[in-house]
Amino acid sequence: LERGACGVVANVDKIPGTLSKRDFPKILVCDPNKSLREWAADVRKKFKGNVLAITGSNGKTTTKDLLARLCLFIDPKAYSTLGNFNNHIGVSLTLLNADLEAKWWIVEIGTNQFGEISELAKIVRPTAGIITNIGESHLEFLKSTKGVALEKSGLFEGMSKGKNVVMPDSIMHKELLENAANNAGLKITKTFQIVEELSVGKTKFKLFEREFETTINNPLVLQNLILALTILNLEGVPVSKLLLATSDLNLKFKGRFNQIYMDEWILVDDTYNANPSSFESALENLRKMYPERRKIVVCGAMAELGELSKELHQRVGGIMAESGVSFLFVHGDSEIKYYIEGWLNEGGKPKAAKHFSKLQDLIFNFKKELRKGDVVLVKGSRSSGMERFVEEII
Repeated sequence: LERGACGVVANVDKIPGTLSKRDFPKILVCDPNKSLREWAADVRKKFKGNVLAITGSNGKTTTKDLLARLCLFIDPKAYSTLGNFNNHIGVSLTLLNADLEAKWWIVEIGTNQFGEISELAKIVRPTAGIITNIGESHLEFLKSTKGVALEKSGLFEGMSKGKNVVMPDSIMHKELLENAANNAGLKITKTFQIVEELSVGKTKFKLFEREFETTINNPLVLQNLILALTILNLEGVPVSKLLLATSDLNLKFKGRFNQIYMDEWILVDDTYNANPSSFESALENLRKMYPERRKIVVCGAMAELGELSKELHQRVGGIMAESGVSFLFVHGDSEIKYYIEGWLNEGGKPKAAKHFSKLQDLIFNFKKELRKGDVVLVKGSRSSGMERFVEEII
């Protein structure tokens, strides 16, 4: 109220005694969070347009942003999730802020424990959906990639029979997802790895028997673009419009494999988040895009991996060594040391892997090792705060 709220939705027991005699607008409920979701569900019932929902272990926000840009080309009123507002509160706020006059809503749905996606999907009631991938995320609660797949399949519980779902052919637990979709009476379309033609500033690829052109040159983002284009085409958008919308795309994803050209070297900012599968994808991208350059990884820990945390940090450390990374700089405490254990187990040079607890020590030592032509990947879960390293270096 002091900051300008015109009223509150609250449990009466939670209103401070100091406000008990003050007259202000209030809606009294038993559970404000549940009421927020019910309010959002009521707004959704009024919307007559298309609702595209996106979930997955990695790439949700990137795919959402791509879909939003494409839809805005088709419909200037198209509305999408702000940032990564993808939980119980964020999804509700997305629906409450959306334009009922729009033709397209693009809604990102996330989770970190069983049952969340199902509940949110029943509120969002998608007219079509995308599952970007299944990876080792939120294992503290979901336990395994099979558990992740089961939770992501909760998206289908909010969809009507005959609706479209798009996912990559390479997705883990494909049969589990297909069975869940078939049981819900949904139509599954799988996208395949696109062989693209890269040139200076442009990427060309074939889809729907036509040649598309985009400025996107990140293979992982390109696959997310394929998912977005496929769902829109299935939902009735002509290929001619998709060609124009794609050529008009000019996206920079802060913290999502964003390539920043420094003085004589390249900084790849992938600090938005991290789990084992997204880390492996980032390393594979580096290998494909910069085969001749020396590579350095600067990283923080991966969060919410539960009992598998040690094993998965070791695995990623080993993959770094196998991928030809020349130097590994790790920052933080706890699981960080397991990156180095994995690095050493797979033949990484002991002197090329260094652990720092203080950011300034990391920056000082990193600068001593940096050479002309290097490509530097910076990555870690949100809790590791690796974006601070990027900000300091820039």
